Amino acid sequence: MNPYLFLHLDAAANAARRLLKQPVGTLLVLLMLAVAMTLPLVLYLGVQSSQAVIGKLSESPQITVYMEPGADTGDTEAVKTLLAQDRRIQKTEFVSKQKGLQELQSSMGGQDLVPMLESNPLPDVFIVTPDPATPPEAMKLLQKDLGNLPMVEEARLDTEWMQTLYRINDFAHKVFRFLALTLGAAFVLAAHNTIRLQILSRKEEIEITKLLGAPASFIRRPFLYLAAWQSVCAVAVSLGLCAWLVGVSKQPVSEIFKPYGLNIEWRFFYFWEIVLVFAAVAALGIAGAWLAAQQHLLGFKAKR
Repeated sequence: MNPYLFLHLDAAANAARRLLKQPVGTLLVLLMLAVAMTLPLVLYLGVQSSQAVIGKLSESPQITVYMEPGADTGDTEAVKTLLAQDRRIQKTEFVSKQKGLQELQSSMGGQDLVPMLESNPLPDVFIVTPDPATPPEAMKLLQKDLGNLPMVEEARLDTEWMQTLYRINDFAHKVFRFLALTLGAAFVLAAHNTIRLQILSRKEEIEITKLLGAPASFIRRPFLYLAAWQSVCAVAVSLGLCAWLVGVSKQPVSEIFKPYGLNIEWRFFYFWEIVLVFAAVAALGIAGAWLAAQQHLLGFKAKR
C-alpha cells in the first residue's frame, strides 16, 4: 500500500476510534453542530418547497381594463384585437356590462336591480393576465399602454399584491443567505473550539512528536480527520432533525394556507443536495480544525 495513503487511512481510523471512546461527549458536540446547521437547512427546504406556490401566485396579478360608458361593440372588438396581439399578455377575459350586472345581482342575493336603475351603470371590462415572468417595472408600463387604448377609461393593476409577492420571495432568499453565511461562520468557530480542546488534551503528546521531528502536516492530519468525522456525523444528525421538522410542520402549514386555496407540499433534499451539504459542512469543519491546529503549532514555535 502507498505509505502516504496508509497514513491518511490510519489517521482517519484513529479519529473515528477517538470519537467512539467518548460517546456522551461526542453526542453533545454533534448535537451542538447539528443544531447550528438545521435552521438554514430547514429554511432552504421551506423556500424551495414554496417555489411552486409562488409560481402559481405570480399568475394572480392582473390588470383590469375598464371601457368608457359610451363604448359600443365595435370599440370592444377593436380593443380585444389589440390585446390579442400584445405578446406581453398571457390571457384576456372579457366581461360584458350585462354579465357584470348579473354577477352583482347574484352577490346581492339575486335581487333584481334593473327596476332601481335607469340604465346599466357598469362598463365593459377586460381582465388581462400578463406573462408571469414580467417584472414589476414592465408590468407598470403595460398598465400605462393599456390605459391609452382607444375608448379605454382606466386600467388598474393590483400593484400592491404583486409587489408584496416579490418582496416576500426576495426577503426569504435574503434571510436564507444571511443564515447560511452567519451560521456557516459559527460552525467554523464551533469546530475550531472543539478541535482546540482536543489539541490541548493531547498537548504533551504533540510537543513530544514535534521534538522528534514530525512535520506540521503529520500533527494536523488526525485533527483534520476528527473534524471531518464530526462534520459528517453532525450533517447526518441535522438531516434527521430536518426530516422530523418537515414531518411535524406539514399539517400546521397545510391548515394555515388551506383557506386561501394553497397547497404547500414540503419536499426533502435531493441526492445531489445531500452530497453538496456533506461536502460543504466537512470543508467548514476541516477549515476550523486547520485554524486550531495552526494556531497551536505557531504557539509552540514561539515558545521554542
